[in-house]
Amino acid sequence: MSTEQPQFRFDSPAAALSALLSHLPRASHETIPLAEAAGRILAHPVLADRPSPALDVSVMDGFAARLIDLAEGVLPIAGDARIGSPPITLTPRSAARIVTGAPIPNGADCVIRVEDVVVAGDEITFHTAVAKSLPANHFIRRQGENSPQGAEILPAGTLVTPAVASALASCGIHAPLVFRRLRIGVLSTGDEVLQADATPEPWQLRDGNSAALRALFSSLAFVESVEVRHAPDDQRRIVANASELLSRSDALFLSGGVSMGHRDLVPAALANLGANTIFHKVPQRPGKPILAAIGPRHQLILGLPGNPVSVLVTAHRFALPALEHIAGLAAPRPQPAVSVANPDNQAIPLWWHRIVAITSDGRAELIDNKGSGDQIAAARATGFIEVPPNTSAGGPWPYFGWR
Repeated sequence: MSTEQPQFRFDSPAAALSALLSHLPRASHETIPLAEAAGRILAHPVLADRPSPALDVSVMDGFAARLIDLAEGVLPIAGDARIGSPPITLTPRSAARIVTGAPIPNGADCVIRVEDVVVAGDEITFHTAVAKSLPANHFIRRQGENSPQGAEILPAGTLVTPAVASALASCGIHAPLVFRRLRIGVLSTGDEVLQADATPEPWQLRDGNSAALRALFSSLAFVESVEVRHAPDDQRRIVANASELLSRSDALFLSGGVSMGHRDLVPAALANLGANTIFHKVPQRPGKPILAAIGPRHQLILGLPGNPVSVLVTAHRFALPALEHIAGLAAPRPQPAVSVANPDNQAIPLWWHRIVAITSDGRAELIDNKGSGDQIAAARATGFIEVPPNTSAGGPWPYFGWR
């Protein structure tokens, strides 16, 4: 198929990403132990198996009583409502000791805080004004107040965080159904690219792009494996390596060889493999030549520009949300917006991904750099902001932190 595209099929990174996601299927499902589910994505909604809380409980340490009895001013202590024990029955005109989370005694309809009473022996004394001000159900969390039985508490597509793991365990889900882990292939290209342990000539480069992509993808709990290969600028070898990686991967990421030069062989190689190009070029800097395609088995394919800052930016802007989509995440994560601490008057007619470091007051500081080949500046940054075309960098703008 032809790889020729209009100069820009989509007018923004967001529009290009949205189009790509619409072509990507979700991964299949598997059941795993809850202890192994951190960072995975739920493949089914979670329903409350019982009310939360399961019965009326106290939200304070103090004394459970009946509002009608508070006019007495003094009440004998006639019981101890214990957490983890069934509700006791409150004797009329008395109070029961209670702790946070303990069941409300049968007959009680309020809780008085420890600090609002004076305890003398087996009696409590409280001010009449306090008693008159207490509403019914004071400091009581009623059965089902958090969630009724059968309610959906977590939708499918939810990332398992510590809070989600707690909710799963509370609902008795000890083996959640999640989307399976992904297998990823990385293919760096270029005659000038050497391994990290090589001693390069001045015209050669060590392969920092593969190291960056491996580090990024390996940090994701929903990724099973990352296989890295290199091919020189030879179309036959690019096709052979890409084909082999695609045969066992859910996603393939290539670095280099996607621009318009006579040695940029990746677009033709992907066409040779039967890939369906979704877009080639996005109006952004860095990373304008990025290529997105769908493989013959509906795999994600991203051809990333070869400059190291371009790889970092496009991997975070496109590769991560695409992988999260395949892995089952319901929607792309919202990005925080930050203002720029040291804005300048520069603007370009493209979406500009400007590398920044987040300051102690939560603002972004522009990092001085020499362009998309300056990986040293990128290493000093914490991420980048996305500035619209023909706009200076004041903000606030979406911030994408290095993972």
